[in-house]
Amino acid sequence: MKINSISFGMGDRFAQQGIAQLKAIQKARSLGINITPVWNKSFREHKTVGSSQQSVRNEADQATRALKWQDTYLVDADHINFSNVDGFIDYSDFFTIDVAEYIDQKSSDHQIRDFVKSNQSFTGTFKIPGIITPFNISEDYIWQVGEKFLLAAEEASKVYRHILSKKGPGNFIPEISMDEVDDPQSPAELFFILSALKRKK
Repeated sequence: MKINSISFGMGDRFAQQGIAQLKAIQKARSLGINITPVWNKSFREHKTVGSSQQSVRNEADQATRALKWQDTYLVDADHINFSNVDGFIDYSDFFTIDVAEYIDQKSSDHQIRDFVKSNQSFTGTFKIPGIITPFNISEDYIWQVGEKFLLAAEEASKVYRHILSKKGPGNFIPEISMDEVDDPQSPAELFFILSALKRKK
């Protein structure tokens, strides 16, 4: 599946605004801004308002049919985890895998040691394109990142592989969420989180 570089979460909590939201996306396109609409609702929100995963899919399908939308649109299983992902499988093609609760839960020393070894080439003065100030990266720093985030990456991989087994390759877009936390990740931490996710394929 493909998604534009700009997407927009259509957080219609009570499933009443699908057509109005899509008209806004169409207006943006008329101004030269190419946006992929992504209808999204989390497990928690479904419980709060009594909606269902199917209702979000129905809203997206009905709005796009009504306005003769011909381009990509997606339905997001928002902030899901292994305990509730199965309820979204049949209705979603975008999955926001939320592993924030696994941050600061330590993986095994063996796994962290392998993580440090695989990232040794980034030690020393390290530059990320677009960021002016370079980072001084040590093996101790990579170990600390591994202690904090590696188990979260492992859990993301577990959920991803489960979705893959149900949906098949190329039939969904995954997103990893670690953002609902007290402390935001730094650019260097994000770099090594991406490295951990790459190792988990």
